[in-house]
Order: sequence, then C-alpha cells, then structure tokens
Amino acid sequence: MKKTFSVLLIALLSVLTSFAQNPVPAHFDECVELMATVWRLSGADEYNRCMVPQYAHEVDSVFAPFKEHPVVQLARQYPNETGIGYDAIASYGLHLTVTKDGTIVFNDSFLEGSDDSFDRWSEKQKKEFLEPLNDFYRTSHFHDWFLQQQNFYKQVEEAFEAINKQVDYDWFSSYFGPQNGSTFRIVLSLLVGPNNYGCSAQLKDGSNALSPVIGNCQVAEDGSIFYNTNAVLPIVIHEFCHHYCNPLNAKFWSLMDQTAEKVFKEREQQLRQSAYGSALIMMNETFVRASVIRYMRVHYPQIEESALVKGEEHSGFILTQTLCDALKQYEQQRDKYATMTDFMPTLAKAVNDFDLKLYKKQQKELAKLDATYKVNLKDGAKDVPSGLFTLVIKFSKPMVDGIALYNSFSGADFPPFKSYAWRDDKTLEVVFLLEPSHQYGFAVMGSRFITQDGHTGGKNTEINFTTGK
Repeated sequence: MKKTFSVLLIALLSVLTSFAQNPVPAHFDECVELMATVWRLSGADEYNRCMVPQYAHEVDSVFAPFKEHPVVQLARQYPNETGIGYDAIASYGLHLTVTKDGTIVFNDSFLEGSDDSFDRWSEKQKKEFLEPLNDFYRTSHFHDWFLQQQNFYKQVEEAFEAINKQVDYDWFSSYFGPQNGSTFRIVLSLLVGPNNYGCSAQLKDGSNALSPVIGNCQVAEDGSIFYNTNAVLPIVIHEFCHHYCNPLNAKFWSLMDQTAEKVFKEREQQLRQSAYGSALIMMNETFVRASVIRYMRVHYPQIEESALVKGEEHSGFILTQTLCDALKQYEQQRDKYATMTDFMPTLAKAVNDFDLKLYKKQQKELAKLDATYKVNLKDGAKDVPSGLFTLVIKFSKPMVDGIALYNSFSGADFPPFKSYAWRDDKTLEVVFLLEPSHQYGFAVMGSRFITQDGHTGGKNTEINFTTGK
C-alpha cells in the first residue's frame, strides 16, 4: 500500500541545481479532482486540508448544494466499512477517463491487480460507485466548472515548474536500473492538501505508469501560488522512489523478513500511528527514505546526512542508517552491481547484520545532544482565542530554517495555516487562523527539525485544543 508522506516543510536545501533534460509533465487531472471534490464534500479529513484558501472556498461554494448527493453519501459510508480513503481515492480517479459523450468509464489500458491503492476498493464498490459518480458529474456540471478553472490551474502548473526543473529524473533509471516503457507524470491536486500519494500502475502492454499526486501547495503574502522547494522536492523524489523500491523489497523479502519483523515490533506502535502497519511497509518506507537521502547527498553535498538519517530514525525507521551505508557501498561498486536488483542480496545481508541492542544503546547517548523545546500552547487547552493565533516554539539550540508540523493522530482538524517565520535561530512563530468553538490538533515533529550542529529538535509532541465561542 502506498502511504502518505505529509509535512508542511522540511528544511533541506540551500543551493539548487537545474537539470537540462525535459521535466516530467505536471498537470491537473479532471477525474482525480472530481474524486477529491466528492470526498471533500463527504467531510473526509484528508481531503479538507487544502492549503490554498481561495480554491477551497471556490469548491465549497459551488458544490455545497450536492453535499447529500448519493455519491457523497457513499463516500461517507466507505471509510467506515473498509477504510477506503487517502491514496485509494486519488488512485480511483487515475483509473477513470471521460469519453467523448461525457461519460466517465474505467480506463481499460491498465493491468488488473497492478495498483494496490486502487485494489483497496472491492469489485462491487468500484462498480457501484461509478453510476452515482456519473450522475454527480452531470448534474453538478463539474466538467464546465473544471474548464473554468483552467487559467488558475495554469498558474499552479507554472509555479510547480520551479520545482520540476530541480529534479534529476535521469537519476532514477541510472541508480536503480532501467525499466523499459515506464512513463512519468505528476498530477497536481490542491484538495489533497499537505498529503502526497505515490500512485502507479502497470499497463497491459507491460509498461508502467508512474503518477504521483502532489498536493503540497502554498499561498504567498501577496496571494501568489508557490511550491516550497524544501518541502516539495524531496516529496517528488520520495514518491517516484516508491515505484522502484517497493517491488525490489517484495521480490527479495524472504531474505530479510525475519529481521525486519523484529525491528518492526520494536517500533510497531509508533509506525502504526502513522499508518505503516506491517514490516514490509516499514521496509518500503525505509528503503525509499534512504534512497532520497542518498539522492540529496549526491546532488547537494552540503547537506548533513546524519541529521536527515536521525530525523527518519526518530520517525520509527531505525534501519535508515543501515540502508544508507549499504547504498553507499552500492554506489562505490557499480562495476560489480550493474543494477539495484543485483545488489539486493547484499542489502538484505546488511539488514540481517543490524544489531538492535547496540543501536538502542547508542541512541541513548546521542539523544543527549538533541535540542528540547517549549510551546506556548498546551495539549488539552480549552477556550483558545479564535482568529489569528501565533504558535511559538522555542528551542534550546540554534536550528536550521524550516517547519515540521504534522496532522494529529487524534483525527482533529489541522489548524488553518497562514504563515511561519523564525524570529531568531531558536524561536519559530507559526500563524494559524482559528474558527470559534472548534477542535484542532497537530503534532510538533521535533524529530524532523534539525539543529545547526546536525542533531534533531527532540521528541515529537501532539497538541490538541479547543477554541472558545
């Protein structure tokens, strides 16, 4: 299962590099946006985190009369029955196409069973959802509305190009090994908000279609749309890496499954809270995150790799350093290992050589070098003033510029984000716009903040609160 990689910002880059090859196309997909709209109307939390207020308002105002449409009612029902949500919604949209007469049908060019996100829908659900979806599409005049947004979509797509040009797309095939017939495209969807999905599927002709869905878009003070490079560039690389890493882990799983299961049990509660519910999913994420770190380290040598590794380890992926070390060996011995497939038995051996007891002992000592922080808002606070509210996080050590706030595991709404700024290198101020009589929640991901001497911001803290009337 492809999971979300959600974060407002991760401070990683200070010097950017442009690449000469043509970037992968990035555009809005009508059927993905249709599905996101339906799920937003259903009240699903993950589709109600749009970071572009004017677009969210446009969708809400135009489609409010259809909140009780049969397809919206089904969308409310499905998550409770089978847990359908997040990437499964976007993936369903990617499997649809609109015919010349304006009918939505399934795209029959995809190989059945090749997209595990789409296959979280039962065959019955796939079919029963399509008819009311078509009715919503017609009666709401969604196509006309979608066409009316084209000028705005063009602005967003142009803003994304600043990110797209920074991605070295040739790296993927040179690093992991060529995959004949793979096609890359990026789907932009503002209703996805800070979430991003690594969707891909195989076509009947044997080729692969990689279509990550990116939602992490922001609005500047002057109202212009922008994508923050520090946040989005690693996400794009992350999502494309899933296409290569997941199948490799599945193919060689029997060589490392026992050790992976032991490591998973060590961090199971933490990983399950973030929707990483098995040892294989944990290893997929670890492999991807280690690969992203190696990409960053090769393309941006000024980056402190140890801080990135430590951030991933604090998030539960404690084999990250092991895989980074193994990947360094792979990079140095490409004459011996032509592709990552050739290297996988060696990578599996590195996993099996991991000493969990020694790791835990070493982490106790390293934790003493992490920063600590204080927040001007306590978990469980009530009657917090509505309107503009400034969250202040004060660290004990000088920090690298950036912000890492995640969604609350409680399911409470993430506070509407306005802006952030570092008052000095120890004090972060985040401005939210809060509604009255509303429950909000977020997590301060101390493990994702980075100190200037290469350590982390410390422990993760969840804060849930309620505003006054």
